[in-house]
Amino acid sequence: MRRQRQRLSVAMVICLVAFWPVRAHSGAPLGAGRAVASNIAADVVDLTNVERTRHGRSPLRANARLMRAAQLHAEQMARAGELAHVLPNAAHPRAEDRLAAAEYRWQTYGENVALGQSGAAEVLDGWMHSRGHRKNILNPDFTEMGAGHATDRAGRPYWVQVFGSPRP
Repeated sequence: MRRQRQRLSVAMVICLVAFWPVRAHSGAPLGAGRAVASNIAADVVDLTNVERTRHGRSPLRANARLMRAAQLHAEQMARAGELAHVLPNAAHPRAEDRLAAAEYRWQTYGENVALGQSGAAEVLDGWMHSRGHRKNILNPDFTEMGAGHATDRAGRPYWVQVFGSPRP
C-alpha cells in the first residue's frame, strides 16, 4: 500500500513537471520528449529510493520544484553540449540559480550530474559507484529530490538529480 501511495505521488509530480512550460533561449516551448523525460525522471526517483532503502535511509519525496530545477539543468547542459554543475553562459548558471528559478526555498541541497548512460538503472549504478555522488544519494539530511533528463542534438543523454531539505 505504501509503495502504491509513493508511486501515485511520484506520478502526480510527474504530471506537474510534464506540463510545466520550459522555454529555450529563443523563447520557444521545449515540448518534444517532455513526457518521456518525465517518465525517465520518475524512474530515477524510484531507483534512488531503492538505493536509500537498501542502505537503511528513508525514501525521499519527489518534489515538483526540485523536479523543475533538475530538468532546467538537464536541458541547459544538453543545449550547451557540456556536462557541468556550473554553466556560466546559461540562463541559470549555478544550482542556487536553478533552485531560485524553480522557487524552491532550501535549507540544504545537493546535485548529481551525469552524461551518456543509456537508462535510469545505468546512471544510478554509476552514481552509486562514485563516492561523492553516492554520498548525496544516501545523505540523511535530504528529505526531497527531483530528477531531470534531456538529450542533446547528437542524442547524448544528460542526467541530473537535485536533493534538498526545505527551509522551515
